[in-house]
Amino acid sequence: MITVNEFMSKDVVTLKASDNISVARELMKEEDIRHIPVVDDSHFPVGIITQRDILRAQDSALSGNNHIVNDEKILLEQIMSREISYVLPGEPLRIAGLKLQKNKYGCLPVMDNNKLVGIITDFDFVDVAINLIEQMEHSEYD
Repeated sequence: MITVNEFMSKDVVTLKASDNISVARELMKEEDIRHIPVVDDSHFPVGIITQRDILRAQDSALSGNNHIVNDEKILLEQIMSREISYVLPGEPLRIAGLKLQKNKYGCLPVMDNNKLVGIITDFDFVDVAINLIEQMEHSEYD
């Protein structure tokens, strides 16, 4: 059985709900990521911020009378997704994939003993698919 632990990212970048979208956008750019868990002071996930959330917030701000968006005034707590699901490191990868697919999530925090230990994303599943395809192609030549 392939587990979440085998494909999750273990070095998780996080932000606080009190951070603004400018900080989130810059961190996403620096780290080349699209999802960031938002954690409380005990490092427990309270939400997720995505590139899509940031773009939606900026579009919403631009649709008003303001033509200038002040990213520093828009806090993550105002725009983050609060309804998050998570998986355990030892869970079958298939279960994580089904949760992503069913809920149309782009990522799932990985929790162990109420501690954030990783994140698994839709991009990680592309890696899984490529890995499986390579194995199938390799077995064709054996």
